[in-house]
Amino acid sequence: MSNRRPNILLIMADQFRTATMTGLGDGIETPNIDRLRSMSIFFPEAACTAPLCTPSRASLATGKLPHNCGVVSHDANLPLDQATYYQALRKAGYRVSVVGKTDLHKESRFIGKKGNLPVIYQIGFTEPHETEGKINCSRILRTTEDGAPSPLGPYQDHLLSKDPSLLKSLNDRYMNYMKGGPNKKVYSVWESDLDEEDFLDNFIGRESCRLLEEMDDEAPWHLMASFAGPHNPWDPPRSEYEKTKNIDYPLPPEDDMEGKPNWIKKRAANQTKGMTREDLLNVKRHYAASVAVIDHWVGEMLDILERRGLMDNTVIVFTADHGELMGDHNLFEKTAMYEGSVRIPMLFHMPGDNTRKECMALATLMDLAPTFMDLAGASYAPEDLDAKSLLPVISGSEKDIREVQISELTNTIMLYDGRYKWIRSFNDQNELYDLQEDRDELHNCIESNPEVIKRLQQYTFRV
Repeated sequence: MSNRRPNILLIMADQFRTATMTGLGDGIETPNIDRLRSMSIFFPEAACTAPLCTPSRASLATGKLPHNCGVVSHDANLPLDQATYYQALRKAGYRVSVVGKTDLHKESRFIGKKGNLPVIYQIGFTEPHETEGKINCSRILRTTEDGAPSPLGPYQDHLLSKDPSLLKSLNDRYMNYMKGGPNKKVYSVWESDLDEEDFLDNFIGRESCRLLEEMDDEAPWHLMASFAGPHNPWDPPRSEYEKTKNIDYPLPPEDDMEGKPNWIKKRAANQTKGMTREDLLNVKRHYAASVAVIDHWVGEMLDILERRGLMDNTVIVFTADHGELMGDHNLFEKTAMYEGSVRIPMLFHMPGDNTRKECMALATLMDLAPTFMDLAGASYAPEDLDAKSLLPVISGSEKDIREVQISELTNTIMLYDGRYKWIRSFNDQNELYDLQEDRDELHNCIESNPEVIKRLQQYTFRV
């Protein structure tokens, strides 16, 4: 790596399982992510600090656990008095850009084709191109007396400028999807009616590449390319689905749900009642096609960096805000503390090191905040953060950065020590899984391991 402070490219997916990467269990091919993996450190044990979009993204921004940064639910907003790593990089002289979903301040839904600039600037970005995620990307705020549409950001402006009926038809489709209930949502997969270039993740990828082409050497830069997929609804471009529609992807083992909490059993009954293995396979084919869109743009971004000679001074990270259950334990989406939901991909490329490596450290998404600040030479107080810089394990000077990994929501907390995972439900059955022997989390062994619970319990008092 050169003596110059490195550029930082953070490629972030939404609801992307670690097992989705080539060879990790789902049977899905991700050739461009594999290309990045071939020159990166892979953290197989990386986890989100909350298996839910907004708390997870707030944790990344601040380097704090959700309850310490004030964002523990999907409807919460990042308090604007919370310090972010984006602010620290900007103060250190970085050009701090984002394209795509941030999901940090829903209260002030941004109005206008450039988005809510005052709030996003306050969070720390110097050059925002913020979009909504899936579903909300089709919403329109009507703010004038004659009911003229006001777009929620640049993607909606793109659709409105091309053909207003595109946004209306997309909104109608998504609203019908949302009204279908949890069972209907699982079954409702389709191929997008939009032209391929108008698909949301293609817009985000295209705009991210445009910015990469424009980046100059006047100042180091940080670009967060934040995709909206493969979050449901799974409505990939037809061209991508044509490639996956006949593939027999492996499906998760059947779970009799013995030892699972009642709320998990009820949710499973709501989501997958009557669902056949063929139905599940159909959902997975649409998910895989959605993944392919993101994989394509990872390749495009790598091509630009190589062509422009930027690889030698650019840190590249690929990750996600949380995973996707995709039928595990008869469940879909996230919020449960099972592997499909909490485990996230994390690839970390350091300039000048093109070797493929693995690091079993108990990394979390929030750890990227101090890591990036360290790389940028930005000023911050490590004692104010829950996160730990990954640089000691990246350099090999340390084997791990913590003894126990934590993920949390309002009613559950996960503690994982590299073998045992304790899922504490505050109003329901607790669970313990020995991931060394039972990676699929089919056998709750809490009754036979009281000493493990006693040991892990001490860490709850430190949270």
